[in-house]
Amino acid sequence: GNAEHRAEVAALWGIDSVPAKRGRSAVEMFQAAADGAIDVLWVVCTNPAQSMPDQAMVQRALERCPFVILQEAYTTTATARFADLLLPATTWGEKDGTVTNSERRIGRVRPAITAPGQARHDWRIAVDVARRIESRRQRQHTLFAYDRPESIWNEHRESTRGRDLDITGLSYTMLEQAGPQQWPFAAGATRGTQRLYADGRFATTDGRARF
Repeated sequence: GNAEHRAEVAALWGIDSVPAKRGRSAVEMFQAAADGAIDVLWVVCTNPAQSMPDQAMVQRALERCPFVILQEAYTTTATARFADLLLPATTWGEKDGTVTNSERRIGRVRPAITAPGQARHDWRIAVDVARRIESRRQRQHTLFAYDRPESIWNEHRESTRGRDLDITGLSYTMLEQAGPQQWPFAAGATRGTQRLYADGRFATTDGRARF
C-alpha cells in the first residue's frame, strides 16, 4: 500500500517519514500559480508556455508567479521570456548517465561533446541547490551525497526492488560490458523481460489489469 511504499522510501533516504499527502500535478500546479497560490515555480527540462494545454491559464500563471526559475538549454523557448532566473542546463548530447527507450531498454550514454559555457547537468544543479538549502538547516550529514550520475542511478535501482520495474540485477558495469538491457531485470536474473505481463499477472493488489 501507499503507507508501506512511503516507509520504504523514508528508510532508503534515512529519514523519519515522507509526506502522506500527494503534491499537485503539473496542471494543478499551474492553476494554483494562476490563482496566486504559488510564489516560486521551478521549470526543468520542459516548455510549458508552448506545450501545456489551456495556454491562457499557463501564461497567466507564469506572469503572476513572483519568481519563475527556468532550467533550460536554450534562451529562445516560449517559457524563457517569463523567467526571472535562467539556469543554463546541458542538453542530450552533453550528458552522462543512462537512457531508457520505448521498449524499456536501459542503455549507458556518454557525452558526445563538452558542455558550453556555464551549462551544468540537471542533476548537478538540483544537488547544488539542495545542499545550499541544507546548509542553512545545519545538518551534520547531507541527504544529497551524490557525486556522479551513477550514485543517483544506484539509489533509483534500489527503490525498484520487489516492484514490477525491478532493476536490481543491473549495474553500470553490466550495461557497459553487455550493452542495453530491458527491465524488469531483478537480482539473480540472467536477462531482462522482453514482454511484460505475458503471464496475465499485473502490478495491482489482486493481479488483475485496470482499464
